[in-house]
Amino acid sequence: MKKSIFVLLFLGASWAIALQGQDTVRVDVLGKNMVTVVDGKGHTTDVTVGNNAINVRDGKDDSVKIRIGRRAMIITDAKHNSVIRFKRLDNREYASWTGHPAKFRGHWAGFEMGINSFANVDYKGFTPNFMDLNHNKSCEVGINFLQYDFGLQHNLTDIGVVTGLGLTLNDYRLSNSYTLENHDGLVYPIDLDPDGLSKSKLSTAYLSLPVMVEFQVPSAGHDKGFYVSAGVIGGLKLGSHTKVKYPGDKSKNHDDFNINPFRFGTTARIGYRGINLYGTYYFSQFFRDNRGPDMNPFTIGICLMNW
Repeated sequence: MKKSIFVLLFLGASWAIALQGQDTVRVDVLGKNMVTVVDGKGHTTDVTVGNNAINVRDGKDDSVKIRIGRRAMIITDAKHNSVIRFKRLDNREYASWTGHPAKFRGHWAGFEMGINSFANVDYKGFTPNFMDLNHNKSCEVGINFLQYDFGLQHNLTDIGVVTGLGLTLNDYRLSNSYTLENHDGLVYPIDLDPDGLSKSKLSTAYLSLPVMVEFQVPSAGHDKGFYVSAGVIGGLKLGSHTKVKYPGDKSKNHDDFNINPFRFGTTARIGYRGINLYGTYYFSQFFRDNRGPDMNPFTIGICLMNW
């Protein structure tokens, strides 16, 4: 099985093959190195395809290990079949494969779910209390799709800065029979018929950008231990709408509802490996100044990540 892997690599190459010493073979295409085979000490052989994108190791324990990025496939010969295992490489394992120094990797990219609420609520003459929430159904869903990491240590990888972008969707399910409308620059409640009313909610969509400092304990890599992060977070509103639903009938109203187009606040996370608990509190008011009640939105939730 192991020999067949190496044979396929060479049969597909009708190119220049250069021998560089007794233990190294290079396959070049138009002057560019495509495959390098190095006989290591003992029973190991390294095959590098491209610029360290893929590595194949022929181990002395009747196994072949193939690395693609930060994931490895381990094929082990058994008596009657082969056993295939997959694993994710931590920083130290990745460094041993590639020879590159380990880098700090934080925790932002992933899928979030949380519960929304408001703090410091003051209606300031806006009556009645039309923004009272059904918290069981006031949910946040976030997809953090872009992440950048910056290490703050020279030789260690357990402290760094994490930033990126995410799409954050917030549902605020009203606990009463109201919906919202915008009149003359002010937000007002609109009475609904409570008979048969199954849903009245306000929804927002924001593009989120955090800047957090993260501490990883112990310094065993991105997905080997606990971590804590905290910092600031900002948001740009992409849209908002209300939704009212009765049996057999539903309606949406897209408007800005005097909701702040920008928001900023603080966020903190604590987690282990690919799961963390997070909390976010926004210093900015939910509605624009004097256009609606004063209230600061906050969310508590959980984030799942697999990359």
